[in-house]
Amino acid sequence: MTAWHSFDIRADDRPAATILPLGEGAEIPEALRARVDIACRAASFDPKPGHWLDILGTDEADRLILIGLAKTETAGRWRSVGGHVVEAMKALRLETARLPQAAELALADDYAELLEGIFLHSFRLEQGRGKPIPGLLSGTLLVAPSDATLLDRARAATDPINRARAWVEQPANLLTPAVFADEAEAALRAHGVTVRQLGPAELIDIGAGGILAVAAGSENEPRLVIAEWRGAPDRDGWDAALIGKGLTFDAGGLNLKPRPGIAKMKFDMAGAAAALGALETIASRRAPKNIIAVIPMSENNIDGKAFRPGDVIRSLSGLTIDVQDTDAEGRIVLADAITYAIRHYDPAFIVDIATLTGSMMGTLHEEFAGLFTADDELANLLRDAGEQSQEHLWRMPLVAAQDYLVDSPVADVSNLGAPGWFGAGAGSAVAGAKFIERFAKERRWAHLDIAGTGWATRRTTRSAPGATGFGVALLNRWVDLIA
Repeated sequence: MTAWHSFDIRADDRPAATILPLGEGAEIPEALRARVDIACRAASFDPKPGHWLDILGTDEADRLILIGLAKTETAGRWRSVGGHVVEAMKALRLETARLPQAAELALADDYAELLEGIFLHSFRLEQGRGKPIPGLLSGTLLVAPSDATLLDRARAATDPINRARAWVEQPANLLTPAVFADEAEAALRAHGVTVRQLGPAELIDIGAGGILAVAAGSENEPRLVIAEWRGAPDRDGWDAALIGKGLTFDAGGLNLKPRPGIAKMKFDMAGAAAALGALETIASRRAPKNIIAVIPMSENNIDGKAFRPGDVIRSLSGLTIDVQDTDAEGRIVLADAITYAIRHYDPAFIVDIATLTGSMMGTLHEEFAGLFTADDELANLLRDAGEQSQEHLWRMPLVAAQDYLVDSPVADVSNLGAPGWFGAGAGSAVAGAKFIERFAKERRWAHLDIAGTGWATRRTTRSAPGATGFGVALLNRWVDLIA
């Protein structure tokens, strides 16, 4: 199983150095007020975010580390504080510390968010290095036994996110489609989710020509993972289908990606990781909804059997696809997965999530994911979920006047957009969404393009640089908002 490390947080009342958030919105425990006031005045300490003050005592248990806070109105401030706790412990080489009780700090839900921040910011992938990375610290943080419920809540919220991040960061030679499928099945079955896998023989039998074409150039076989959570078993029908792009490596096929981008394409399954992480969260909290995830897993590689530019392939839906660029493969596997969900489950809503286009990354960068849907109510629900989870969406245009973008003279649909006057429109994010829309069959459907948000190049309130797990919290929250 793909493994990761994060700080070990335990409910334990043994003595250790105390970490104390300092600033507006957090109380100072009565027993520490005089000492904190004297130390801050003596050191002229300004408790801004990212600032900390180390106050030594008569022994390690008497040591006090003050952590600066952002202003109260700052979104995600407590997750960010959790990151500063991690950074301070690493900088000070502090292997064990403790937090005051939530009641002493006058915190409730914010305390759980603080713990979430510690779990998220202390994440790192375990790759079995023979020689440890200098400066790494596996810290232990203690909380009062009375706060064990808040700790359990924080761990349940962040474990699926960190699992998704670990999958995204895992090298493609270690996370093949078959390995990814097996690990996803194990993680979901632990929470009562029913999981099935379709391999090449089953995909041939059902006619999943899109997935099979994309996978044809790789010796690593594709999978289609179908995971069912029946949180409302007394109701027939399915509330939503989550569809995630699971390209464990995308070389671009015969339209080979250039350096240096090709070396980063292990991350092209971030949408699949997000959908699976969301379903794990939904199941672990026993959400009273019936949700399925349909996840196409494949590589897009090169050999003599690889599909070619100019090929016409038949998708699972029966629609033919004019392959104008083998590097526009994600939309092809998503099309087959959406068709499978419609045929076998007839869900009320469909949301697909994918690292689909470089143009989305260049348009919205890392702060927003692109939201495409013609359904205003669904768009509003997803944006509300994004605001509440602090995984923000920006709605992009998707109107009938743009249908021409993916018309083809030789097939039902082209996998590349119309180039436009300057030739720059071929790889547009809108064209990617328009392609997928053809297969959604006028359902209540939305497409989330997370090409920019799936990986952070700098510290955020939610994570250090690297895979973000974007979409896990958002989709989990969205499921609660749908009727």
